[in-house]
Amino acid sequence: MASGAAAASSAVKRDSRYALLFLLPTLILVVGFVAYPVVYSSVLSFYSWNGTATPVFVGLDNFLRLAGDGFFWAALARNLAVAASAIVLQVLLALVIAYCLVRIVGKIGRLFLFLYLVPVIVSEICIGLLWRFIYNPYFGLLNAALKAVGLQSLATGWLGQSSTAFAAVVAVMSFTYLGLYVLLFVAAVRNVPDSIYEAAALDGAGHFRSLFSITVPMVWDSVRANVMLCIIGSLKTFSLVFVLTNGGPNHASEVVSTYLYKIGFSSFEMGYAATIGFAQMLLTAIGAWIVFRGLRSSKAGKGD
Repeated sequence: MASGAAAASSAVKRDSRYALLFLLPTLILVVGFVAYPVVYSSVLSFYSWNGTATPVFVGLDNFLRLAGDGFFWAALARNLAVAASAIVLQVLLALVIAYCLVRIVGKIGRLFLFLYLVPVIVSEICIGLLWRFIYNPYFGLLNAALKAVGLQSLATGWLGQSSTAFAAVVAVMSFTYLGLYVLLFVAAVRNVPDSIYEAAALDGAGHFRSLFSITVPMVWDSVRANVMLCIIGSLKTFSLVFVLTNGGPNHASEVVSTYLYKIGFSSFEMGYAATIGFAQMLLTAIGAWIVFRGLRSSKAGKGD
């Protein structure tokens, strides 16, 4: 008995060493390209540095400046608006689409799923350039379509006007990321037993009732995970905004990441840019935690 336990313990230790050996390259990458930059930028937020000269310690001056920086808070408000729109136009809409693809459309739903996934697998830079062409006020497809149906009064410079630039960017984000959540929800909805839907149908439940009374409770963990994913992504969004408007015109579509980029690489205030990045990381973590706790409480309130 003792010799068997010793052999088992030795085998576990050997397997642990092999596992660590396989994990070591990933750990090195995580430490070198994630942990170290985060720690270094956090330390740099207490310094004033232009990227070339010797950093000068300024204590909490960068944080005090951030507290009174109206551009930062306006950019953060736009990030929150992006997150709110993403919950509705990406996560909730994706759940409805996923239900339709699985429960209503049937096998042909795979074709529609592929079409939804096309923007996800295409580079965000390419998507941004494509939509810049679509939004072009002179030869863009959107204005041409409006004029073709007699709505030329609605044709405008979508990305060049403060009143429409941000909404135009949000629309592109919804188009780009919707397919990802559709894919995740399709996988979750397919795991719901057909017998539950069949029993509900015998009781006279239609698709609307089945969606909200069966599907949503059964895939609530996926809903919670996807909401957190979209909020985290919305609070650090950069590529599409940068390509479409670069935060303009007149900061109308500025988000925290584009503002950070301009401070760091246009104004060469690396210390203050690090402070913005640290605040962005902290606020994203806090927001994700609040949402996680809130959605878990909602699930508990349902009696799960």
